[in-house]
Amino acid sequence: MAAEERFAFVLVRTKAAGNIGAAARALANMGLSDLRLVAPDASADRMASEMAAHGREVLARAARYADLGAAVHDCTLSIGTTCRRGLYRSAAQPLRAAISGLAAANPQGRVAFVFGPEDYGLSNDDLRYCQRLITIPTAPQYASINLAQSVMLVAYELFMALNASAAARPGDDRAALFAPAPVGEIEQMLGRMEQALIAIGFLAADNPQRVMFALRAIFGRSGLNRRELDILNGIAHQIEWFAEGGREIIADKRRRGKKIR
Repeated sequence: MAAEERFAFVLVRTKAAGNIGAAARALANMGLSDLRLVAPDASADRMASEMAAHGREVLARAARYADLGAAVHDCTLSIGTTCRRGLYRSAAQPLRAAISGLAAANPQGRVAFVFGPEDYGLSNDDLRYCQRLITIPTAPQYASINLAQSVMLVAYELFMALNASAAARPGDDRAALFAPAPVGEIEQMLGRMEQALIAIGFLAADNPQRVMFALRAIFGRSGLNRRELDILNGIAHQIEWFAEGGREIIADKRRRGKKIR
């Protein structure tokens, strides 16, 4: 898959048409073309077209989505951008280090970089769809960066890192079983895991998200493949089955000396 197809730039609830156009231009400058717009408040109007300049083709091809989950459904890794602090954002990596590690790892499948709206950035709910977070280092007095400039900085660092690691790599012949797991399927697994952990009393039903955000960060760092995802789905299913009466079945088999599985 070519670089321009491997990396998607997702703008969530963008308010200014000029930022959409300038983001399209930034991607064109760096040889990228996959721009995705999630429920934009702004339209791709004349201002967007003017700001896009020679990136108008990228702007014209930009796909629109009603929600972030749909926008990253075909991606195997989703990376959110943030300048805010907080419990759910404490694991954010500096941009250059994160991009260098990403290029060195040469991830298979499509990677999404997700940018929030100009006023508040990505919400905690948006972060559910981001396995990793990056932050752009700035002077501490003013950390907020213009949206289009943020897109350019991420695209530039990606461009430079990919060029630096452009040496030929041996072909990857891994079976489909070991291919990276898509974001949507990981989210489904986490939903099953959440219900399973509630069933055994590990999570409180009225506030499971604090622990679930930590689990998302763990799995985001590990980079799950399909086989690992199948294992985790099986664990979640077994936990629920055990909590709903399977414990007695297991105990009976043990008493009779029968194999559990």
